[in-house]
Amino acid sequence: MGFSRAQKGEKSATVLVVDDEPLNRDLLRRVLCFDYQVREAEDPSAAIRVLENEGPVDVMICDHLMPGRSGTDLARDVRTRWPQTVSILLTGYDDAPEVEQARRDGSIFEVMGKPWLAPHLREAITRALAEASRRKS
Repeated sequence: MGFSRAQKGEKSATVLVVDDEPLNRDLLRRVLCFDYQVREAEDPSAAIRVLENEGPVDVMICDHLMPGRSGTDLARDVRTRWPQTVSILLTGYDDAPEVEQARRDGSIFEVMGKPWLAPHLREAITRALAEASRRKS
């Protein structure tokens, strides 16, 4: 019987999950932890601290509506400071003007509507990792 990368301890990609709702972060971590190194942040300021203190990540998955600062604003800052990081936005408002603008300016690689499905999220991460690899080369 074969083993997955995670079973062998080989988690090559790092994903940062940013959401102000602890239950959402927990669910995302549980879905992703078998295949990726997962870092968590409870808001955009904490996400920046994680990136500054622990280094860049391959993919950032962030909620759009958070207290103090939106996910699109965070994605713009991350794109400027850590251009190799690819951002996926989770939102129930995927047609909002600021979300569309973030797509157009390249801050957001992909937008996933809520509620999301684990297989679709994994597919989006696979595409984001391919983009991250392209940005690094």
